[in-house]
Amino acid sequence: MMPPETEAPLLRISALTKRFGGFTALDNVSIDIRPGERFGLIGPNGSGKTTLINCISGAFRTEAGTVVFRGEDITQLQAHVRTRRGIARSFQIPRPFKSMTVAENSWWRSTSRRSRMTSYRPRNGATP
Repeated sequence: MMPPETEAPLLRISALTKRFGGFTALDNVSIDIRPGERFGLIGPNGSGKTTLINCISGAFRTEAGTVVFRGEDITQLQAHVRTRRGIARSFQIPRPFKSMTVAENSWWRSTSRRSRMTSYRPRNGATP
């Protein structure tokens, strides 16, 4: 079920522009994502997907546009402050532990570091 269009966006990206020297990576990008909505960002290599994520998370500064999260303009906030507000990014580093099963690797990656350190019990004394 789609959220009603009248519901305020959880995340609103408006007219976002990011340049690297003379190269325009993002040009006037606007997106609304409402609470409960799932949003996929797809495109070929070099199309700006990672750049957009970096601009939303605060890793990159933008030349123009705004990022509004939960009604607050976070465009000028540093990445660590955005993280405290609930915006963060992760990096895709697919390095499975060879001593663990697929299920154990999936569980390990899906839990927080703190809970992993207190609840992980390797099979047969194996170490990751």
